[in-house]
Amino acid sequence: MRRLLLLAATTHALDALHALIDAHPRGLRRVRVAQTLLGRGLVATCPLAADEACLRIPYDLCAIESDNEESHWASRMASRLVRNELQAEHKASLPEPPDVLPRWPDEAIDALGDPSLSSECDAIFFWRDAQWAAHLERHPGDDERDRYVDALDLVCSRTVRCGDKLVLAPLLDMANHGPDGCSYKCEGDSVALYTSRALAEGDEVCLNYGSRPNGEWLLHYGFLPPSNKNDVQSLGGPYAVGWGDLPLLENDGRVAEVREALDAVLGDVGMLDDPRRDLINEYRTQRRRLLQAACGD
Repeated sequence: MRRLLLLAATTHALDALHALIDAHPRGLRRVRVAQTLLGRGLVATCPLAADEACLRIPYDLCAIESDNEESHWASRMASRLVRNELQAEHKASLPEPPDVLPRWPDEAIDALGDPSLSSECDAIFFWRDAQWAAHLERHPGDDERDRYVDALDLVCSRTVRCGDKLVLAPLLDMANHGPDGCSYKCEGDSVALYTSRALAEGDEVCLNYGSRPNGEWLLHYGFLPPSNKNDVQSLGGPYAVGWGDLPLLENDGRVAEVREALDAVLGDVGMLDDPRRDLINEYRTQRRRLLQAACGD
């Protein structure tokens, strides 16, 4: 019964969000929220041609923060989320915070076989502390740090940039990543989603989040693309190697560092009870594949 009540509440919230966009004179919506192969995401409500606008969200329905102020934009936007300063329909339909690497237990991070990621997580922990401190200066008395960190992780992974503004746009913030997904355009008073290829009714409408190394995908989005020719793997210290660096010359000083890093990711990890086991092994596999190629194996 509780599950049915939660489902009904979620459906009502999404219907209200769809209605909010449909009622706006500058809004455009040819997508809806649905369960997809990638989880909750957007699907087309009608056939769509390539390079066709499928969603347009006016800025007055969005949460927007400037990137040129002294305090960090994400800190201020997370404050707005926890203080319910968004459109009610938008707030009720926000996706869950992503399972980004700083939310993982230490043993799961260590199992990735990449010491540089532990250092990156430490830096993010300190950054989070600084943003929490800034939030408390704005709103003394707030004692819900975990709720604030959830909001911080969410806005860092779901906003889009329009010039010096960071925009959290309803519905658009539910689009999953796809390498051949849509692109977004900033159009004066709105942000719009444009298809990259023709889509049939019911097809998932993804957003291309861009290109980055695998470590950044885990640190900031909590998932990995199935293959990544933009991957760059740290070797410790100032050394790193990416697919674009190959083949390495025999006298390249990185070869010895590559072989040492490779030893840490030979084979898969057990961790049968860890829900992140498959993701950990996928990271190790992709790291191993790149390092083996760099060794000429």
